[in-house]
Amino acid sequence: MNTRYLLAVLMASALLGGCMNDQQFLAQNQSAAIDATVSRAKFELNCPDVTASVLSSKVTQVQFANMNNRTEYTIGARGCGRQAVYITYCLDPSTCNAISDTARVTE
Repeated sequence: MNTRYLLAVLMASALLGGCMNDQQFLAQNQSAAIDATVSRAKFELNCPDVTASVLSSKVTQVQFANMNNRTEYTIGARGCGRQAVYITYCLDPSTCNAISDTARVTE
């Protein structure tokens, strides 16, 4: 009886331990989101030296490819006297896409 109880407790701990809260999910993807944004901004700003900072972030719900959540970051990028704002979405750290939110590059 004790072995079954211990096994049940261990399985429940493993299942619960695998869950991430929103803040952990955001933290997990943030570095990849910044990298994707910097890469896009270097091209769009025609500048090899771009810095980026997260202006806001949240977890959003989606219904495709068996994924229920994704992270969304609003990221400001600056370089070579120009700046732009991007919305960057990540399903996980290896799947991020930065989309220009400014519709123009400002100088």
